[in-house]
Amino acid sequence: MPVAVPIVAGTAIRGVAATVMMRGVLERHPNAFLITLAQFGVTLPLHRSQRPLARDIRRGLAEQGRPADAPIVLVGHSQGALACLRYAVDHPDQVQHVVSVGAPWHGSRSAARVARLLTVRSRTLAPALTDMAEGSDFLTRLHEDLPVVADRVTNIYSTREIVIQPYTAAHIDVPGVSNVLIATDEEVRRHLMSFPELPLDDHIPGKVTHLGEMNTPQVRALIWTIVDRVSADLRSRGER
Repeated sequence: MPVAVPIVAGTAIRGVAATVMMRGVLERHPNAFLITLAQFGVTLPLHRSQRPLARDIRRGLAEQGRPADAPIVLVGHSQGALACLRYAVDHPDQVQHVVSVGAPWHGSRSAARVARLLTVRSRTLAPALTDMAEGSDFLTRLHEDLPVVADRVTNIYSTREIVIQPYTAAHIDVPGVSNVLIATDEEVRRHLMSFPELPLDDHIPGKVTHLGEMNTPQVRALIWTIVDRVSADLRSRGER
């Protein structure tokens, strides 16, 4: 049986919008299932959102007739990618690989701005967005902890991230992580010249914004290549 693939959508992406955004990925694999962030990924701090995420993963696995600790490949977009990375750090025996797409690894200025606008009398109404700001406690701890699973992370991001500026804030600069940039050939050359400290493991030709990343055919193909590889490895080890 192929490995199960929970796919975690980003901030405020729920219902029909989530289904439409992730449709192309979900249709490719019978063992993929969609998870949306609790409380729209806005009012629940990111460390507390791990509990509903774990519950939704268990529920999806149960619906496929799998045990709660069955091996998984996690796929996450935007804030959903941060949630997947945190879950993988906390469940290294279960998570075989993480595909992070458009993750605000070094923070999102736009999320921080919205969080400030939603602050009343020094109390934020959007703690999850505050957690996505550069230098937040959540991101600082995630940066410290990720090396334990770094060799199981593929990170995909675009030169046209829009909500993550500069786009290089989506590059996961942790040894072992495989970074893949969606860009034109000229943009790749410019990236490598301007940011030699941010090497690329691969690139996907194209011009894609943050919201279009998950529906890019090459991104979907890379995700399922990874899933197939992990499934084959589990079979060779006699695991399911």
